[in-house]
Amino acid sequence: MSESARIADQHRRAFDGGAWHGPSVFEALAGVSATRAAAKPIQGAHSIWELVLHIRAWEEAVHGRVKGRPVSLSPEQDWPRVKDKSPAAWKRAQAGLREAHDALNRDIAGLPDERLEERIPGSETTLYILLHGVVQHGLYHAGQIAILKKGRAT
Repeated sequence: MSESARIADQHRRAFDGGAWHGPSVFEALAGVSATRAAAKPIQGAHSIWELVLHIRAWEEAVHGRVKGRPVSLSPEQDWPRVKDKSPAAWKRAQAGLREAHDALNRDIAGLPDERLEERIPGSETTLYILLHGVVQHGLYHAGQIAILKKGRAT
């Protein structure tokens, strides 16, 4: 198995399950209603919905960087606001994360290993470090989602 395929496998496990640490991003999101997703049970913390939009933003940013584009996010792009709190909008938010994740995962799996040592445009970071970072990013936020699910919806 190539190193890129191994990273893609870890990326998939972080989002779809099968990681040894606990629930993946999509496992943590299972059964979360729009009301629960929009709730802020911890003062000063982001909601589950905001986390989903943030994770998607970074899946897309990393995907752009894999494609060779120097992507940077504004504060508004990094943490998009939830404007529509309807169940339909919540389904769209989750579907958007799924699409962004799957697209990035396909491209990671198809990367030639030689590219992993390439520097990200405008950065000293390599693709190898960036791709491990996006896996870690998803897992970090999966933990936050799991904690927020236990909080009281307000």
